Amino acid sequence: MIIQYNKFSFISHPFALAKFALGRKMDLHERMLVRSAKLLLGKKFDQSLSNQALNEIRAGDFIPMRNIPGVALPGNMPTYLFGKFLYYIVRCARPELMVETGVAHGVSSWTILNAMHRNGTGNLYSIDLPNLDLKSYNPANISQQSGWVVPDILRQRWELQLGPSSELLPALIKRLGKIDIFFHDSDHSYDNMMFEFGAVYDSIKEEGLILSDDVHKNNSFRDFVNSSNICGIQFYTKGGAAVKRRQ
Repeated sequence: MIIQYNKFSFISHPFALAKFALGRKMDLHERMLVRSAKLLLGKKFDQSLSNQALNEIRAGDFIPMRNIPGVALPGNMPTYLFGKFLYYIVRCARPELMVETGVAHGVSSWTILNAMHRNGTGNLYSIDLPNLDLKSYNPANISQQSGWVVPDILRQRWELQLGPSSELLPALIKRLGKIDIFFHDSDHSYDNMMFEFGAVYDSIKEEGLILSDDVHKNNSFRDFVNSSNICGIQFYTKGGAAVKRRQ
């Protein structure tokens, strides 16, 4: 089952909706984050930890990424809803082992690693098929290595492998054993997304999470959640999340 999260899902919060209409999105975003975490984490949800994470997002209290002056990079920064969700859910779930496919500049990796750094625990294992000419994803045509924005202080919790997920993901999962969170953000074709979800599903711990960017591009996330008989949510922007818990 997929639950759709859009602004009309929060009609019971008229003041947050009014602020959203005026361009002040944070109140409504916070309600989405908290509701999603309560659904996904169940009894593991910690209100105190949630409040800490929300305060950090409001304050922009993160270790800065490497950047090129004057260049605005695309990606899941915690200034956008799904970037906020990535940071928030990693802070609240406190994963020990998390796997990510698709890195590019490394903005999502930076967001996740900031949350792990704040948690004081956890390691991120990422796979990327590098493309130094990122074209539409990189209008500034910055030729940099995969994950270049991640500063050294965050790399102690990070392992990056370069190559296709079709080859590297099964071997990585076999090496790690059980994992807490999987995050898909590589090739968003239906076949590749279904392959990755299927490749990691058995290794995800009970009550573990499956996250995916760009679920609006095809029906793979919805189809996988429904066929696995688990519960998922889809944000009104582009991302989705599911918990490995039977309905």
